[in-house]
Amino acid sequence: MTSDSPTDDAAALGSAPTRTVWVEVSNTLAVDYVTGFQRHTRELLARLQADGGGATYIPVRWCTECGTFRRLTAGEESSLAKFVAPTAPARSRLAEVTEPLPAPLKVLARKALHTKPAMAAREELARRRRIRNHPASHAELRVDVWPDDSWFFDLEAAWHNTPHRDVVLPWLHERGVHTAALVADVMPTQFPQWFDAGQIRLFSTFIEAHLRHSERFVCISECSRADVIELAERIGLGRELETSVITMGANFQRADDDLARPTQAPDGRYLLSVATVEPRKNHALLVAAFDELKDRHPDLGLVMVGKAGWMTDDLQAAMLGHPDQGVRFRWLSKVDDDLLDALYRHAFLAVQPAFYEGFGTPVIEALGNGVPTLSSTGGALPEAGGEWAEYFDPNDRDELVELIERHLTDADYHRERRDALVDYRPPTWEDGASGIRAAFAP
Repeated sequence: MTSDSPTDDAAALGSAPTRTVWVEVSNTLAVDYVTGFQRHTRELLARLQADGGGATYIPVRWCTECGTFRRLTAGEESSLAKFVAPTAPARSRLAEVTEPLPAPLKVLARKALHTKPAMAAREELARRRRIRNHPASHAELRVDVWPDDSWFFDLEAAWHNTPHRDVVLPWLHERGVHTAALVADVMPTQFPQWFDAGQIRLFSTFIEAHLRHSERFVCISECSRADVIELAERIGLGRELETSVITMGANFQRADDDLARPTQAPDGRYLLSVATVEPRKNHALLVAAFDELKDRHPDLGLVMVGKAGWMTDDLQAAMLGHPDQGVRFRWLSKVDDDLLDALYRHAFLAVQPAFYEGFGTPVIEALGNGVPTLSSTGGALPEAGGEWAEYFDPNDRDELVELIERHLTDADYHRERRDALVDYRPPTWEDGASGIRAAFAP
């Protein structure tokens, strides 16, 4: 770290924060999308940097060659403030060598490249290349001195980051740094059937390291707070956790009502569901409900918004091969904020059928756009929707069909539900940031 620390700068301005909160953003900068954790990390951190409430919040990345965390480069700061998709990594020389080979030899060669000795050799080559190309400017960005009353706060999806938290957290504690984590959910430890073995291993290592080493847990719902406390008891932690609860915010709220109906929307009245296509999101229930209703209501359409996830190959094939795909049924795997806002604005109903959620941001996004919303009772979803949403059992297709059909057939009821949302005030990212400020107040 250079001698001009953030606390020195703040003191010169007269505010003199007494606490420094370091926030790793490696995963947020590495992925090529802004949804879920990546969105909340950007939205919350931007507000915390603007007003830390007595603390200074500094984004950092781990640098293997430095052997420590470092501050962001100017380009990384710009990308964090305004999303810039990361450049695709260059192909390895070995992959390029195999490209001209005949198909059978190419398959054999690539299998050979994935043997343990070959992977070890590639990792060593990559390490040497990183050292050779390590920017000299990192010397000025290294964090070698940790100010008194420093905290390290895992705000992003940090279970993907290396070194893993069972290594990093003790390393930070040796340097006098306190550690904390945001808890969105602990589902990989509760419902392993919805995740692959790699996800379970990474997340379990992450959350158990925090439970054993960290002093503070900021939860995004009362449901998540109860779940992380239960997990601590399950692993025999034997200590009371210091927890607090904040809210997530919504991005898609605009004052104007003149957004054009997007061409990606089907004709007529359509249902809108926003979620990554993964097992716990329960897309199959909504598709089944649509299939039951579509013949009785020829103007009914369904729009599913969300990138392809994991362990849903059969479902994805069924969605892509749906008989109404591209007409009354649309699966949009990539949308920007403007398109999503327009889809919300013209939707007849929003539906969130997930088996379980740590909060349920799409629920408040839909309600904030004035869309009557049907939500399952899974996890924290009733916390997100409150009295404004209508609820169904995520295992009960008939209950969901009944709710949708009431809106389709009872125009007065549908209008009442929509008109009531004029008074809805969704939680904001500023609300969430205020909760974090309170949690880290000196």
